[in-house]
Amino acid sequence: MWGDVRAALFFCLSLAPQMLVSFSAEAEQIKLGVTLQLPITSHIGANLVQFKEEVQRRTKGVVVVEVHDNSRLYRDDEVIAAVASGAIDLGITNYNQFSKRVPAIDIIGLPFLLNTEALVKAATSPDGEIRKLLDEAMLKATGTRVLWWQAYGSSVFFSKGRDTKHPSQIRGQKIRVSGENYAHLVKRCGGIPLVISASQQHQAIKDGGVDMITTGITGVDSRELWKVTDTITRTEHAALEFVVIINEKVWQALDKNQQTIILESSRKVERALREEMADIEAKGYEFARAKGMTIHELASNDVAEWRACSAGVLEDYMNGAGELASLLMSSYGRLRTHPCCSSGPKGTFSLR
Repeated sequence: MWGDVRAALFFCLSLAPQMLVSFSAEAEQIKLGVTLQLPITSHIGANLVQFKEEVQRRTKGVVVVEVHDNSRLYRDDEVIAAVASGAIDLGITNYNQFSKRVPAIDIIGLPFLLNTEALVKAATSPDGEIRKLLDEAMLKATGTRVLWWQAYGSSVFFSKGRDTKHPSQIRGQKIRVSGENYAHLVKRCGGIPLVISASQQHQAIKDGGVDMITTGITGVDSRELWKVTDTITRTEHAALEFVVIINEKVWQALDKNQQTIILESSRKVERALREEMADIEAKGYEFARAKGMTIHELASNDVAEWRACSAGVLEDYMNGAGELASLLMSSYGRLRTHPCCSSGPKGTFSLR
């Protein structure tokens, strides 16, 4: 009998190291939850999936990224608070959700300022002066660290039965905007801006809560705007960007190797999306045409009118966004003298 007991005890002890290793490996796994307001099938969602796969591959599954899309957890206007509090580890939101705490970030959406692909690339480059100033300010103000910026294209108007080539055509119209910075242009040009979450804009125009929407062309598919509008006007008056942020305490809890992998993966997917954005927008317009939507371009005199009615937005920005705004505008001035960004717009912007 004693022999049987000893055999059983030996068997259990022989399994102990394997059980310990298994338990240890499971305990060491790090799960990072991320909230996404768009569908996972959108270009923003696809970019996030690329990051997830890259991180999990390079950490050999030690760091796992769990995606919660379609605003299932938080709306875009709730993301910063959720990440800052630690309610969720990572989040993706429109950059202008930082405007209240970092007013100077509105430089990204100033009308007709970043009106070329080269300018947007340079301004949002992680190695550039503008980007470094903004990322530092966002961390200081909210306790959330920027991992990467996601290109979302240029802002356009979606409407029903009418275009918006001339500012007079938005006069008295209720227009959905994604943030107060975009509201300034609409208000200056005679419209009635309403700040509405991206996840609610489809319903807002369907129910008649708004007459028009400003957003990126990719929303025609990902937000199914083709079902509730029939006209697109390519004002392309402001850059649209999303940011991916991580809770600073979560970031500091990662070891140096994990941080390096996450940063390198972030840079990789950021570059990839930036390079793909022109093609993504082109496909958005192709999709819109296939759905029977009418697309209007701006002529030079149209742009002049839009510039004229929105000119005060820049003055308001300089007066209200503090010292950081001055630093950013100085950086922008230097950027315009750089070979990358000294020429005028091309293509759609050729008459601007």
